[in-house]
Amino acid sequence: MKFSLVEGRLLRREKRFFAYCEIPGTGEVLAHCPNPGSMRGNREPGSRVWLHDYGPGHAAQGRKLRYKWIFVESGGVKVCVDTSLANGIVADALGKRLIPELAGWSEVKPEARRGESRFDFLLTESDECWVEVKSVSMGEGQHGAFPDSVTERGQKHLRHLMEIRREGKRAVMLFLLMREGGIDVRPADEIDPGYGVLLREAVKAGVEVLVYGTRFDARGISLGERGKLVL
Repeated sequence: MKFSLVEGRLLRREKRFFAYCEIPGTGEVLAHCPNPGSMRGNREPGSRVWLHDYGPGHAAQGRKLRYKWIFVESGGVKVCVDTSLANGIVADALGKRLIPELAGWSEVKPEARRGESRFDFLLTESDECWVEVKSVSMGEGQHGAFPDSVTERGQKHLRHLMEIRREGKRAVMLFLLMREGGIDVRPADEIDPGYGVLLREAVKAGVEVLVYGTRFDARGISLGERGKLVL
């Protein structure tokens, strides 16, 4: 996605999906907040933000709000808060074979169901590789932490990835670090200790954990360099 960004200041976030911001020369505007999480550390009033401007014709595009919140400056680091972008970034990278660990598969199926679970990607060739993607925006500096709130859904995904691995198939958790210059991700044990326990169990069980950063530029957001998991 190519952005048309305007800079402003965050006034307040309300009801998870709305953000009141102030744009110089425009005044107070209401923007869509595309992040249902707690946004811990990324929602401080007065923070510098960048909004995507759909333009005055946004209603004709079927959009209720003209602006969507994309970036925030947190602790001097630019952070993407739009969790909906993560799967598109990974899908683009898979299609271009930019992830060496996942480059040997002929078919990429998004939103694949397996029993009661739905995974972000199913890669197939002669075998199967199930991939779940997590967008990581919380952290300090170049270091990310996940999750930013207790996530029963995230814990369920880890359990199901371990089941897949026990069946002899590849199971991959990919953390996409949405912090500019990000280099690593750790489990946020102080927020969801159960997730941290399961993540460590999953690694021991053979679930592959990949960490990748992102690049922000005028064209949008793309896959960055390989990072590391810190347990």
